Amino acid sequence: MLSLDHQIGQFTNFNPRPEKHGPESVPGADLKISMTVSNDVLAEFHPTLKSTLFREPNPGEEDLVDKAATGVPELNRLRFGNKIGSLRWHHEIVGADLTIHYGTGKNEIELSDVTVDGFVLEPMDGGSVVITFRVKCNPNEKQGGQLFTLMGGEIEFSLVPPEDGPIQ
Repeated sequence: MLSLDHQIGQFTNFNPRPEKHGPESVPGADLKISMTVSNDVLAEFHPTLKSTLFREPNPGEEDLVDKAATGVPELNRLRFGNKIGSLRWHHEIVGADLTIHYGTGKNEIELSDVTVDGFVLEPMDGGSVVITFRVKCNPNEKQGGQLFTLMGGEIEFSLVPPEDGPIQ
């Protein structure tokens, strides 16, 4: 299951909204986060996803990094070129913990029991993938203000999936 530790990403959107928990209204929010990572993370979604989207460089396609590599050839070229843009991946993590790290550590925003979904995977030539996802959470008033000020910038965050729980 997808787990991220002190990952750097872009906090692209903060959408506060009321949420009903029974008869009571509580603050809810959707956070949209985007990150560029190695295509190795695709194994967290499906074991063959990386080899489906990426291939080894053809002869004459190698760059200096490919030539310097030793051992197993890297799957870092887009298998279908630019014919596939981004892919929506129907995957949901329920009950995760999200921590947004900033400041000296005293100001970390800790959001528990969040739902992570809405994954969009955009493979990039060279072996990277841009992953965008939504975090549905219930921030308190202070956290909501902190999130509002961080929106649109780069953040460092950790995502910890629940100990026991099926991937949905």
